[in-house]
Amino acid sequence: MLYDRSTPLSDGHFEEEGFYVDFEAKDILGRGLASTVRKCLEKATGKNFAVKIVDITTDKQSDEEANRLREETESEVALLRELHGHPSIISIYAFYKTPSFLFAVFEMARGELFDELNSSVTVSEKKTRRLMRQLLEGVSFMHSRNIVHRDLKLENILCIDDERIVISDFGFATRLNNGKKLKELCGTPGYLAPETLKCQMFEDAPGYGMEVDNWALGVIMYTLMAGYAPFYHRKQLMMMRMIQEAKYNFEGEQWTNVTADAKNLISGLLVVDPLTRLSANDALNHQWMGVTKAEKEAKKKRDYRQLFRHSIIFVRFLIRLSHYRDLKGVIDRDTIRKRPFRDREIRHETEAAMFAIYGHWVNRGFHYSRDLLFANKPRSKQRKTE
Repeated sequence: MLYDRSTPLSDGHFEEEGFYVDFEAKDILGRGLASTVRKCLEKATGKNFAVKIVDITTDKQSDEEANRLREETESEVALLRELHGHPSIISIYAFYKTPSFLFAVFEMARGELFDELNSSVTVSEKKTRRLMRQLLEGVSFMHSRNIVHRDLKLENILCIDDERIVISDFGFATRLNNGKKLKELCGTPGYLAPETLKCQMFEDAPGYGMEVDNWALGVIMYTLMAGYAPFYHRKQLMMMRMIQEAKYNFEGEQWTNVTADAKNLISGLLVVDPLTRLSANDALNHQWMGVTKAEKEAKKKRDYRQLFRHSIIFVRFLIRLSHYRDLKGVIDRDTIRKRPFRDREIRHETEAAMFAIYGHWVNRGFHYSRDLLFANKPRSKQRKTE
């Protein structure tokens, strides 16, 4: 269910308490210059969500700044509604608009991917593949709808649980139609693409498009596997120069056990020329995103072990099938009382007892048919007791 309380009431005033009617605000999760993120509880269901409360009053900011915040928040909500339902993009649950504050309610996340990386320093190649697949699928979905994020970074990727991550913070996101190019400087310095920097350095720069998100994905993948950013220098001017030249390397102990396919994918994303840079779809079809050679060998070994176990089970089945005649049938007591000779052992012992009693008749030849009756002398299976 997606609430929307942005419509004014009949008297022309907005519903000031709409959010607090449906939700109960809890602990503060984070703060911005003009916004606060809090944990909130939906009163009807008892479910936890996160609400971004944006202050659009003019007490501490100018009218221009307040209008900018209002437009950015409303644009973010509109884009998220269009992208609603994709598992790799954060879901917006409700939106409330008042003259003083805007309330955007999102699904609850455990924390930022940036914090997860700080606790573990680096991420294994297997886990990096799982995380990157989700990010690439989310970016591919955005780009298919002509939406560019422009601020992809570890801090804007949220961990919903141990398996799922989502792209969040669409404040700088915008729509690109008919090959439109942008020139505004948006994003975080370490994640900026070379074509974005050129827009600030040259007036005749052609601008940038959705390819800037793919560059940021390359920075994210590099950082996950190395534990540090590919373009970092304490002097910002030097860092900008490193970005423009795509000057990075795969040196150091961190890269010793990283496969060549992983490095190849990073190199395909961190390309200066946006026309030759890999797109999100290209990266999803990259050989590294599939099963690696080592994983194939491991799978073969597992298949061989499983085949061996199945062979043992099949041989056991054949052996048991060959002894099927020796399996005893289950006969209840009532049936044995009525028809005792249905049981083979009872029948065998009975014949043995009959031969023990009447066998001398056969030996003396008193009855012409006795020799035929007792031609096969059955032996009792019961041990003789003294």
